[in-house]
Amino acid sequence: MDLEATKNLSESHTIGNYILKSKLGESSFSTVWKAENKTTGGEVAVKQVYLSNLDKNLRNCLDCELNFLSSFNHPNIIRLLDVFEDECCMFLVLEFCSGGNLASYLQQHGRVQEKIAKRFTQQMGSRHLISVSLYNI
Repeated sequence: MDLEATKNLSESHTIGNYILKSKLGESSFSTVWKAENKTTGGEVAVKQVYLSNLDKNLRNCLDCELNFLSSFNHPNIIRLLDVFEDECCMFLVLEFCSGGNLASYLQQHGRVQEKIAKRFTQQMGSRHLISVSLYNI
């Protein structure tokens, strides 16, 4: 499949063992899909990365992301479940989190109480400490 065809994937299209259900977001480098595992019926997120749009630095960042996600099992870090490629794209199959990210939470809820902000800060600090210790090994 060429890059234009891959960029124009639509809902209900099958990629590997996954049925794309809806587009969650996109950038010039990737598209994120809500998808269904054909075998288990479970919901996943599929991040479709357009390899031809990545320069050497961004490709290194992608490799770091893959190494990081594949080496961790932590409740505050999305799990990487599968990775596969075609001629022009890499597909990262990730744990689906229906709650969205911190930015969408803040948009939906507005200002948060100090207790909730403290919990978010602890979770982000935990992730930062884990990644710092990983890169210092």
